[in-house]
Amino acid sequence: MEELNNLASYLGVSLGKLVLDAKEKVPVLKAGNGLTVRGLVSVAKQIVRQSESPELKGSSTEERAAIDQWLEYRVTQVDKSLQEKDVTNVLKETNEYLSHHVYFVGYQPTLADIILYLGLHRIFEELTFVEKQKYIHVCRWFSNMQSLFADKMSKKHLVFQRNKIFSGTAH
Repeated sequence: MEELNNLASYLGVSLGKLVLDAKEKVPVLKAGNGLTVRGLVSVAKQIVRQSESPELKGSSTEERAAIDQWLEYRVTQVDKSLQEKDVTNVLKETNEYLSHHVYFVGYQPTLADIILYLGLHRIFEELTFVEKQKYIHVCRWFSNMQSLFADKMSKKHLVFQRNKIFSGTAH
């Protein structure tokens, strides 16, 4: 819920009434016009629809589909990564993808980047410098997203090592 409040604040959107469904543990947005929207992805997309930032939605059908794919990845993979092996898989997959991309979709940040940044923040908070250097591409992306969004979303700035830390054996 904090993430959705951060997103709404960043985009300058009034949320209406945002509550957490106690049974299903999902956010529910009750808009003033009687509209009820359920789930992280659906509420995030509704916030973007209300904003003055159409570029976050993608500029083509293909981009919108790719954004949806990464939003689903956030919910099904990132949010479910509670064990170390799951976290490692998420970091490996995103690192591999970002080895050839600056953003998750297109040539500028989209809703996919914002939602993945917010979801990965908790993971990166717990990584050591040595662990971070294993995932150089996702760290580059995260640092970029942090410079764009952290202050406006009241997120803690995480520190990244600029020089490679030697982790091998002495010669």
